[in-house]
Amino acid sequence: MAGSKNTPAKKVGAAGRRKKSKSAKPNFKTYIHRVLKETHPTIGITKKSMGIMNDLVVDMMDKLAAEAKTALEKSGKGKTLKEWHCNTATKLVLPGELQKHGVSEGIKAMSNYRRK
Repeated sequence: MAGSKNTPAKKVGAAGRRKKSKSAKPNFKTYIHRVLKETHPTIGITKKSMGIMNDLVVDMMDKLAAEAKTALEKSGKGKTLKEWHCNTATKLVLPGELQKHGVSEGIKAMSNYRRK
């Protein structure tokens, strides 16, 4: 019954195999909205502005991950990404005051994680 109303039909490619779906871009919109409402409860954000903020966060995460990966490869001591790799990446990617806040928030998050 792969074509009835209740069960969706499977996507099949030319060779009779399932099609690979595109990997979805990460979405931080809910988290951005939560932080906005926590800091400024009366202010809203348009859909276009939210898209720009999401792209900014995704781009920053990509840069941080790439830099941490580079630090991991340079150390050559293993395949596990450690806390200091992320701290180094944060110090290299983010400017000035954001760097200090990023490192302190990362340390705070790691201490909360270890506590659980």
